[in-house]
Amino acid sequence: MAIDQQRRLQQAAEEAHRAQDHGDHAVANEAWRRYVLIEDALRDPQERLDEGVALSKVAIDLWLQR
Repeated sequence: MAIDQQRRLQQAAEEAHRAQDHGDHAVANEAWRRYVLIEDALRDPQERLDEGVALSKVAIDLWLQR
């Protein structure tokens, strides 16, 4: 599975670079967005969970400061 994700990551980067080279910013932005989503999926699940918990705590703190 990780090999497929790495291939998809590479393809998204290549598409983004091609679009940037041709000045197609909308396509480049979409390709980079896909790249970040794929890259995020490759992260350790515990790391993503910890980040989500930390963001939730910040959101609660901000809400309480209203």
